[in-house]
Amino acid sequence: MELRHLRYFVAIAEEENFRRAAEKLHVSQSPLSRQMQQLEEEIGAELFEPSGRGVKLTPAGRLLLDRAKAILSDVDAAAREVKETAEGQIGTVTIGFESGSAYVGPLSTILTRFRKQAPRVNVELVPMSSAQQWDALGAGQISLGYGNYVPDDSSLESVVLARHRLGIVVPKQHPLATASRIKVKDLATEPMLMDPRKSNPRLYDDIIAAVRARGVTLNVTAEILDGEALLTLVASGFGLTFGAEPAARFLAVGTAIWKPVSDLGLEMRNIAMWRPDAQSLLLRPLIDLVRDEARRARATGQAKGNPT
Repeated sequence: MELRHLRYFVAIAEEENFRRAAEKLHVSQSPLSRQMQQLEEEIGAELFEPSGRGVKLTPAGRLLLDRAKAILSDVDAAAREVKETAEGQIGTVTIGFESGSAYVGPLSTILTRFRKQAPRVNVELVPMSSAQQWDALGAGQISLGYGNYVPDDSSLESVVLARHRLGIVVPKQHPLATASRIKVKDLATEPMLMDPRKSNPRLYDDIIAAVRARGVTLNVTAEILDGEALLTLVASGFGLTFGAEPAARFLAVGTAIWKPVSDLGLEMRNIAMWRPDAQSLLLRPLIDLVRDEARRARATGQAKGNPT
């Protein structure tokens, strides 16, 4: 049994006439009749019986009609999905991202535009460090990376989407919250809460090195993996933490605030990265939006230069 047998059978059943079915299918009536004879022989049952100048379905034919329509519908749907997948209209894009940087950075703007362009493409976000993203891109586990550091892997392409000053997050009742200027030395006696080094080792090491360069050793009293828990402890007065400037808007709803540290000299960058040799039709529109956002950021001074 072939799909054309089922298509011919459904046409005859709907038209209740071999001649009209042949005209609808753009085939000759004689080959159509032979096809139905072959189908009946293969099934071992008569599918049609005479009715006036046409035909009608037998009980076996009525059963086959329902099954045939379902089969043809599934085949047509599968063909459409395969075609749309090949054309990049449907599928899934997996993006690795640095925890704490996705919501307040340009990623949400990019994905909003991407959703309008490709409404049937799913997006999965997977938290991982920049270094983990480089490995995941090389292994084909993610399609796009969104991290804080330029890839060490020269086979990866990347662009800077934004640069933000790194400062501190303090409770609103803390004396530093009203200070006109904060310097690294002001942190020397403060209890500090940090993300665990393993979650973002480069940033952790950069912070430690920057404060040591100013003659200060941080008093790290705890490392907190969960971002909400970390901010809650800071807001409750258990210590201070470091954060990028966009956190100021995010913190406005709570009881902690972001403050710059004038001589810290660190910034958080939002960097998109991908494998140039792995750009499918599904991913290409997203990469175009990333490049467009990078150009806009450079034009407005939010990002300078290109790390690649």
